[in-house]
Amino acid sequence: MSKASPSNKPAAFSSVVAPNTNDLSGSHELRQALISAEAFMAKGEWRSAAEGFALAIEYSAEHSGVKQESLQQASLQQARAWHNLGVCFLGLGEASKAIFACEKALHTNPSLLQSLLVMGKAKILANDPMGADTCYSALLKQEPAHPQARIARADLLMNTFGQPKLASDLVGPLLELEEYKEDATLTQLMAGLYDRDTSAQTHNARVIGFSKASLRLTQSEYTQLGLGSPMFSWTDKRQTGESSTPAKLSEPSPPSLHSQLSPLSPHLSFESARKRPLVGLISPMFTASPVYFLTISAFKEMAKTCDLVIFNRGHKKDWATDKFIQIASECVQVQEMSALNLAQTIYSFKLDVLYDLGGWMDPIALKALSVKPARHMFKWVGGQSVTTGLESFDGWIGDAWQSPLELQHLYTEPLLNIGGQHGYATYTPPPYMPVIPNTKRDVPVIFANPAKLSDEFLKYLKNLSGLKSFVHQQFKYPLARERVLNFLDPSEVEFITPNTHKEALEILGQYTTMIDTFPYSGGLTAREARAMGVKVISRVGTLFCERHCAQFT
Repeated sequence: MSKASPSNKPAAFSSVVAPNTNDLSGSHELRQALISAEAFMAKGEWRSAAEGFALAIEYSAEHSGVKQESLQQASLQQARAWHNLGVCFLGLGEASKAIFACEKALHTNPSLLQSLLVMGKAKILANDPMGADTCYSALLKQEPAHPQARIARADLLMNTFGQPKLASDLVGPLLELEEYKEDATLTQLMAGLYDRDTSAQTHNARVIGFSKASLRLTQSEYTQLGLGSPMFSWTDKRQTGESSTPAKLSEPSPPSLHSQLSPLSPHLSFESARKRPLVGLISPMFTASPVYFLTISAFKEMAKTCDLVIFNRGHKKDWATDKFIQIASECVQVQEMSALNLAQTIYSFKLDVLYDLGGWMDPIALKALSVKPARHMFKWVGGQSVTTGLESFDGWIGDAWQSPLELQHLYTEPLLNIGGQHGYATYTPPPYMPVIPNTKRDVPVIFANPAKLSDEFLKYLKNLSGLKSFVHQQFKYPLARERVLNFLDPSEVEFITPNTHKEALEILGQYTTMIDTFPYSGGLTAREARAMGVKVISRVGTLFCERHCAQFT
């Protein structure tokens, strides 16, 4: 599970090395261009900031002077302007331009190590994790204690190379640094969902404690939002113009009411002053991901009677992105907003309902949602591994298998369980879904992100004789394979690395049985396996992410 920093600053902004405008030499035009660009950058207006830094680079080249001292000063200014230009392109999601700008910065000033950090993040965006790892490793070689490089590489180790324990160890020293303690703690908490030595209850309590300490806005930010309390106060304004008392929806509903609630039919739960309810969806993953495959059918149906507004927190786009855009009345790009700005933006829409589809993949968004910027809010698919620890949600959409009511004490959100044979979500196959083959292999398949292969799970596999197939694109990386081979004999392992999702499904369909991972179980992958006629063998745990296959057991 990819995660972002809970810091209130946009991700790209944390890598800025801004020139000191009080000590700039050169022309008046150069100084003004830099001052203006920095002002735009501080507000997250990346396009205007990029234009300003590009102009500053041009002025710097034209007015560098002839004295050696002036040339050196101009070179430093130009390098920093190139670096900040790279940050702006990263904020805009333009990876290749960000990489080019950082390369120019390093060529001009090789000691500007922050450019390696920004370049690494841009390479992640460009789907080049090995290139990103080279950047982070080069930075850490020169500055082994560099906090941001440790955090960035830990994220890569966990989410791409399948090494959650190495990721946890890498950020361990940062727990002593106040500025980076939150990021380090979050990394360890997410790593602990995959592999840990503590109980589920203990880990869950740590998650809630972190949320209460780190996923709330500050008092000054409450003031900027015009809040006298930690949440916006909402009243149900009827079409008649009358107002009811403020809706106190953050309290858990009595168990007897759960079956009566309909979180996926917002137009039935209140009277809106609009002709059609306004429903928001927020996520960094409006792509061919669980967010699409497990929610699109419900939102297509909802779009018939509601106006959908997408708050896009991600830069990646594919065919599934287009499917979401087709059913939305508006798509708002909010990728690099701070929690404060994001809360303000969402609140300005006066949404009737907001569905969070990002969860722990997007802690900045969770921090924004802590003030309840929409009238009703529900947590659903997407980073839905464990409770958010927030009191602002009106419900956690689950089902009796994954979130039975007797486990309500593990959630700060009221459990709203959907009935029916499909449970909390209906799987929508992709347009390229393969045909189930007539002949299948008896070899068990492990069809999972390498991060989910816990020590306990690998020890379990070690006790099973015979060949096992590990199928995932990320097994092409040596570190991902190394973890498996630390437990299993190479003669009993085959790694298959499909290049596309379609190819992965075709390969999956060739097997009779899939062994599901634990403690973190397969959500989408288990549904894909069953759709391809593959039996799923699973172990059910306690947390939501440990119970995805409870329905099939």
